[in-house]
Amino acid sequence: MARTNKMLVTVILASVAPSLRAGITYRIDDADIQNFYENITTGSGGDSPEGLVLSELIVNFCRSEYTAQGSKSDGLRKRKPPGKIGKNDIAIAMRGLKALMEKPKSVTKGGVGYGVDETRKVLNDGMGWVWVAAEMSPEGLVFRLLQSVPYGLRAVLVARQGNVNELFSKVNWNVAAANVDKIFAVPPITQP
Repeated sequence: MARTNKMLVTVILASVAPSLRAGITYRIDDADIQNFYENITTGSGGDSPEGLVLSELIVNFCRSEYTAQGSKSDGLRKRKPPGKIGKNDIAIAMRGLKALMEKPKSVTKGGVGYGVDETRKVLNDGMGWVWVAAEMSPEGLVFRLLQSVPYGLRAVLVARQGNVNELFSKVNWNVAAANVDKIFAVPPITQP
C-alpha cells in the first residue's frame, strides 16, 4: 500500500513539477507591482487596527532590536493581560515599520523568479520598491523585509522606496490583511 501511495505522489508531482522547476519564465513586471500597490492603497491609511492578525505580526516584527546576532525582543507584553497588544503597542510598531521601510535593515534576499536557487537571489533588484512579506517559519508566520520581488512569499505591503509615507497615508488594512493568506508571484497550478 505504501508503495502505491508513493507512486501516486510521484505521478502527481511529475505532472506539476516541470512548470515549477528553477529557471522558469514566470515573472512579475512593473505593471504587476503597480497593480498590487494600487489595490492596497484604496483605504484611508492610519495605523493597523486592533484585532487583526496583521497588527500582531507588525508588533512582533517591529518591536525588536536588530543586531549582528539577529533580532532581540524588547520585552513587549509584560503587562496585564499578558500577551494582549493594544493601540499604543501598534502605534509604536507602526513607527518602527515605517522607519524600517524607509531605511531597510536586515533585508531578505528575493527577486529573480519563483523556484530559483537561493544563491541566485538578490538583496535589491533595483526596481525601487520595498516589500513587507510574510512566510511560515518554525516559529510560525513571520514578516520579512525585501527590496526585491517576494516570489513565493505572502506579499503584504509594498511602497516606493523614496515615498513610504504615501503607502501609509492610503493603505487599506483589510486588503493588506487578506494578502497574508495569498502566496505571491507563483505560477498558477492547473490540474490535468
